[in-house]
Amino acid sequence: MAKKRKKSKSAQKAAASTTEGSKAADEKKITVPKKDAKERKKARADGIIMTMYPAVLGVIFGFVSLQLFGAGVPEEGSMGMTYPWYFVMTLVVVVTFYVQKFTYPYLNIKVEEFKTKDWLYVEFIAVDLWLVTWTLLLN
Repeated sequence: MAKKRKKSKSAQKAAASTTEGSKAADEKKITVPKKDAKERKKARADGIIMTMYPAVLGVIFGFVSLQLFGAGVPEEGSMGMTYPWYFVMTLVVVVTFYVQKFTYPYLNIKVEEFKTKDWLYVEFIAVDLWLVTWTLLLN
């Protein structure tokens, strides 16, 4: 027969703290309400809209930038005022922000629930696709 070994004091303390810690963790559990299928479907549709809408805006502004501002650098012999690229980018950021802010309610997306992270997300998509479109059109 095998003899039972005595547990060391450190092992006994570790076992005691583990059971106490699990009791404390059980008491601190926060219940998160689960979304039903309808809410999950709405959240997924909103996410797709919040991705595609700024992407389309970015592409549109890429074509508009080519028509209005050309290359965004002063050219020799050009008439009128030529705007630098960073002015055009600032203009695109401001205009796309306000376009999205006022048109999302028409797309049944609650703008009031947007946080800074959400605005940065949609603006990054719009500016990124504007820059890619404008760059491809300039080449």
